[in-house]
Amino acid sequence: MDVLNSIPKDFVDDGCSNAPDSIFCKPIYFACRIHDFRYCTRAHPEGTMCPAHRKAADKELRRNMCVALPWYSQWLRFVYYRAVRRFGSLSAYNSCGPRAGNLCRHNLRPPTWMIANWWNTILEDV
Repeated sequence: MDVLNSIPKDFVDDGCSNAPDSIFCKPIYFACRIHDFRYCTRAHPEGTMCPAHRKAADKELRRNMCVALPWYSQWLRFVYYRAVRRFGSLSAYNSCGPRAGNLCRHNLRPPTWMIANWWNTILEDV
């Protein structure tokens, strides 16, 4: 998976959050790591964090789980997908903005575009 190789080594994720990292002894942690990366504001260019991006990230999670799960448990990926679609945006999606500080919960520093926008916002307020 090229996506896993593109994730910075110091990127911190919480696996599948409040769900198991494996199903029927088949690990799905890799799918959740990719999903966490897709949800991090600091890992993407400016302006890409939109509803379409979130939906694509959630669908990618469902597809990646398909790779790991045996045929008799494929239905569980749809349960995961529905739960993520319903609850994923409550606090996780696009939550690594400037207010997260120098390091967000994923251990990423603010990208250049975020710092520039932050300074512009401060200057506009003056």
